[in-house]
Amino acid sequence: MRSIALAIGLLALIPTFATAEILPQTEGYSVEVTFSDNLQQRMASINGLEQRLEARFRENRHYATSPREAGSQRFAKSRTEGTEWAGERLIGDVSDFTLDNLLEALVAYNVNRAAPDFEGRIEIHIDELKLTNPSIAFLESFQSYAEGRVKVTDADGNVLFDEKVRTNLVIDSTVDTSYDGPELAFAETDPSQRAGPTLAYFVGRALKRAWPERKSEIVGPVIIRVSGPNERVILD
Repeated sequence: MRSIALAIGLLALIPTFATAEILPQTEGYSVEVTFSDNLQQRMASINGLEQRLEARFRENRHYATSPREAGSQRFAKSRTEGTEWAGERLIGDVSDFTLDNLLEALVAYNVNRAAPDFEGRIEIHIDELKLTNPSIAFLESFQSYAEGRVKVTDADGNVLFDEKVRTNLVIDSTVDTSYDGPELAFAETDPSQRAGPTLAYFVGRALKRAWPERKSEIVGPVIIRVSGPNERVILD
């Protein structure tokens, strides 16, 4: 009995780790995400920044750090009430808001809509990710784009799609400040300063090529205005 009690006590000392939470379920298939060495070396900084910005946005619906900076953006929460934002639609906890989880969630969201019976594996490799006005200098470019490779394999091992993909972000915006449609809603400065819209556009375009007969069910980003008239959103 003492040995059993000792074993139970030792088990209690073993740390447990919660699995990362993405909200769209991946039932019957898996999503594997990898990055180039250059991106992977900077991933801790990129993920840390994304988590800070996501936490700030979920709290205030803007990125300003003080009421003075916010100006009329302090009304963004009430102005956009009813909008279902992409970050919260895809990832439950801010601590899980990383680029690999974001890509997995973007894939799952669209596959569940367009090919709910799919079984197999989807591999996403990102070689390059660039934004026009990022806080991390390594990501800066004259346009926001993503480049990589996407491979889709069914449960029997048949390769259904395996191609290099490069997408320059094309912005689709709406004047609806209470948007709850199928597209993935991002704030107006996100296309130039955060990874979400560019990666959402990349995943959407890639999956439309993988499932061309179901492309009407595959969605990308839509941009929502959160600032007041003649104002800009502040992001530091």
